[in-house]
Amino acid sequence: MKRVVIVTALLCWGAQPLAAPAPVVEAAPSNARTGDLHSRVDRLERQMQARNQSQLQLQQTLDQMQREIGELRGQSESQAYQIQQMLERQRQLYQDLAKLQSAPQAAAPAATSTPSSPSVSSLSEADAYTQALNLATKERRFDDAIPAFRSFIEQYPESSYTANAYYWLGQLLYNQGQLGEAATMFGTVADKYPQSSKRSDSLLKQGLIADRQGDKAKAQRFFKQVISEYSGSSAAQMAQKHLN
Repeated sequence: MKRVVIVTALLCWGAQPLAAPAPVVEAAPSNARTGDLHSRVDRLERQMQARNQSQLQLQQTLDQMQREIGELRGQSESQAYQIQQMLERQRQLYQDLAKLQSAPQAAAPAATSTPSSPSVSSLSEADAYTQALNLATKERRFDDAIPAFRSFIEQYPESSYTANAYYWLGQLLYNQGQLGEAATMFGTVADKYPQSSKRSDSLLKQGLIADRQGDKAKAQRFFKQVISEYSGSSAAQMAQKHLN
């Protein structure tokens, strides 16, 4: 009986079709694929590095150009302001001279400024102012011009030239570093002579003095006042420059 069962099992097993062998796929070498990937990554990194370096150089060039343009713009503005100031001073001098020539006392020749020139008390109002002005602007004898303007102010406190005399006295003191007294002179022009052509510059000089003395808040108040009251003037432009 056991023999019959064994034979039957063998026959059944032999009747089943043989399974087809699994297909063989040839795998690519893993080392080759890894090497190719690394090569591509390295190439991309080199390209990105080169691009970044190029952009950095370009940005540095642009920054340098912007700095140079800023410097040139500053020099241009400074030169333009200096030219404007020269023209303004020249115009003011012409106005002063025209005013002197139109005055009744100006009919006589103006006194010549020499080391032995007459004292202010012996001169007419117009001649006294002319003498002080010439000492300051033409002969540049500043040490003599200061007492000349002081004497003029003392002798002619109500003159039409008194405001200008205060201004020139303040300017001479400012140039000599006597900032406190110079500020007083400029303040007198700004406070007592609101119609004076020197008022805007006097306010500006008060701001510059406050700035040199370290009082930044006070300086800014003067600069803003100049800009507010004399918009568009050379003094306002200078005040704006200091504010910036």
